[in-house]
Amino acid sequence: MTQGFGTPSVALATTPTVISTFFSHLFARNKRKSQSKKSLKDGGPGGGPENQLSYEEGLKVIRRFLEFASHHGVEDVQGFTAMWVPTPHWVRREAVTIPDTNILAAEDILAKHLSTYGPEGEQGGGLKLIGGEKWWRVRGRTLEGEWIEMQKDYLKRKATTTSRSRSTESTGQPQTTSAQNGGYGDYWKYLPKRAGTAGSDSVKDNTGADVLDDRVILYIHGGAFFFSSLETHRYQVQRHARKAGARAFSPAYRLAPQYPFPCGLLDSLASYLYLIDPPVGAHEPILPTNIIFMGDSAGGGMVISLLVLIREMGLPMPAGASLISPWVDLTHSMPSIGGWDGGDFIPSSGFHYKPSCAWPPLTGDGITITMPDGTEQHFDEQIQMYCPNKLLTHPLVSPVNLGSLGGLCPLLIVGGGGELLRDEIIYLAHKAASPTTYPPSSLTLSQYPDQARMVNRYKPTKVHLQIYEGCCHVVPTLSWTRSSKYMYRACANFNIWAYTAAQKAVERRLHHERSHHSLRDKHASRQNSTNNTSTAASSLSGSRATSTIDLTQPIIGTTAASAANREELDLGDLESEASSDSDESTSTYQDGDEGVPAEDQGPSKGLVTVSGKEPLFGPNTIVSERVSTHGRIRPFEPIESVPALDPKLREHIGQIHGGGAIQKWLTKRAQWDEKYSKELKKWREIKFNDRQQAEKNGYLTRNLQGDVPPLCSLAGIYDEDLARQVGRSVDEPTGKQSGVVGMWMKMGAKADKQHAGGDNLGEIKQNVESEIKQEQIRRASVSAGAAQRQGLVDEPGVIPEHEVVNR
Repeated sequence: MTQGFGTPSVALATTPTVISTFFSHLFARNKRKSQSKKSLKDGGPGGGPENQLSYEEGLKVIRRFLEFASHHGVEDVQGFTAMWVPTPHWVRREAVTIPDTNILAAEDILAKHLSTYGPEGEQGGGLKLIGGEKWWRVRGRTLEGEWIEMQKDYLKRKATTTSRSRSTESTGQPQTTSAQNGGYGDYWKYLPKRAGTAGSDSVKDNTGADVLDDRVILYIHGGAFFFSSLETHRYQVQRHARKAGARAFSPAYRLAPQYPFPCGLLDSLASYLYLIDPPVGAHEPILPTNIIFMGDSAGGGMVISLLVLIREMGLPMPAGASLISPWVDLTHSMPSIGGWDGGDFIPSSGFHYKPSCAWPPLTGDGITITMPDGTEQHFDEQIQMYCPNKLLTHPLVSPVNLGSLGGLCPLLIVGGGGELLRDEIIYLAHKAASPTTYPPSSLTLSQYPDQARMVNRYKPTKVHLQIYEGCCHVVPTLSWTRSSKYMYRACANFNIWAYTAAQKAVERRLHHERSHHSLRDKHASRQNSTNNTSTAASSLSGSRATSTIDLTQPIIGTTAASAANREELDLGDLESEASSDSDESTSTYQDGDEGVPAEDQGPSKGLVTVSGKEPLFGPNTIVSERVSTHGRIRPFEPIESVPALDPKLREHIGQIHGGGAIQKWLTKRAQWDEKYSKELKKWREIKFNDRQQAEKNGYLTRNLQGDVPPLCSLAGIYDEDLARQVGRSVDEPTGKQSGVVGMWMKMGAKADKQHAGGDNLGEIKQNVESEIKQEQIRRASVSAGAAQRQGLVDEPGVIPEHEVVNR
């Protein structure tokens, strides 16, 4: 009999794992130490993060949780990972609703882009591939998101940063929306009108530098597209935001299988439009070059698809993107996915769950696969929850199949050396950095001929790739471990560099623009032009017609990148950062210097830290590195020695094959079908009868004529009561508190607590006010009140009570 699914049952299932791991770690220490040094080629993890007890315990707890969850319905897993988790007092959380104007604009943009895919793409027939143009717009709840920021950073930002609306008033430039300007082409209005002020009382990033302008992270959470939530990821998002001196925005995008592709991509796009073109009364518009995209696992894959969508549709490009273990090949075609799985928590046989109202769907929407013996077999059982089998090769579902990943903003791509997805992560990085060297397979191009014209169209993308030896999938999930500490630092370092470089690029181009207009005006004056109505020189607030800054292209060039690398750092703060986020558990290594294993003591490229410098803009388009358990960096092996980059794989990548991963999936699926045959029969009969009604009388909203929603989708259901039951776990949060996830989050947030700035909200406010007052006294003595005369700060020592919130 299956146990219930909640905090008590999950705790009961995972506690024995913690205990057994502790004793195995204690009694088999020497043997484990020897095994950890085995290379991946010899069947080992290629490193040794599991020699840290807390790492191995965390890894095995997640593995045990996923195994326990597989004996329940998928909606039980969704509901559990969506349970409310309290927000610590030092974190400010603000929930918002993304308005219909942004959603409608995103729907139009995405529909136009999707129409270009497939054999009929030139005629706009790509929407047929996904089942039509309406069903994916159906939603059971409003699209929400949340702002996350350290309370002290929020208070400092509100007290010391000049409001862009004030500068708008001072220039007499009225705020307008994209809709008023005729669509998403008027990006000139997002250019900065005035720099913010900064001092020792302002927000700082982890290099110790003042944050001179707004910094925003758009974070798309992972969870295999079908589980996890803002609640489960908040402890990771808040650390990324803190380290970059930024605030983060995360959307609660719709989850599969109820809302399959392209629903999540639509919601992510709408969230980006909300940031850069918010409605009146929301936040000030965010300059696209002040935004960094981040995502883990499925969220990382979605970020890549979103960037390509932005590139193709002429939308403004963000400053950069940091991807953590991105899932970009849903066909599971790479070698590592079928290899050694002892270093990861992802099930090598895929995700399987007890049959229920939400999963599995009826058979159909299948794909024909060539088996190892040369025969062909048709698979109607849906493999991935994100989409029907026939869409697994779609370039926006599996970005390894995109014609080109060139022309994107700079990318940081990090992954684990022990994770099953490591080959596709490595391949993704090199495909972006060298688009013509890694084009889609000939079979993919025959399925999506529209991608052929992309291969030679774009310049290489600048990529920094780091593989953390022996680490599992999305190692920041284990935020208290040594390896995650270094991965957080790598992300912070790249993000800070990208923000700084993008800001310098904008400043440089605005300076060039002013110089250009100045020379033009002098020339016009000398000629005594009688046409007094000719275009005037563009100011910082600028004219769209005369602006020379193209925000649709990556903003960071060599000059701006070098300037960012020359930034002076506060070494005192940098040293503080190096000693923060310290390990709570020590390694079992005892030999060598300071507990560092012998293989880490040789020549290396240094240690992962936060310096605000990136080695990206040299003669090469990619910097590939491996990082040891103790954060030591060394160069990647030659390309010819990397299995994921073997030229012989080209015709294999991005397509489902009869051997390897699919065989493991089929075996496990057969076991589950037999184990839960009664439940499978019951729900298939219910779904079959409902689908017949839907095809005869209309799908859920009764206005989807011409569409054929995927068999797994909520929109494809006829009966409203059944639809409500299927969608409850993703559309109707219970509001119950999750003790297990809360405890996990508390463990992961220890490092952030060290930087809280006070033991409660009142103390944080007092400390911030004190810092601001001290800085104002210092400024007054140095500049004789210059700050007040310039009107940059109003009552800087007072923070209104209503600003200290924790929603």
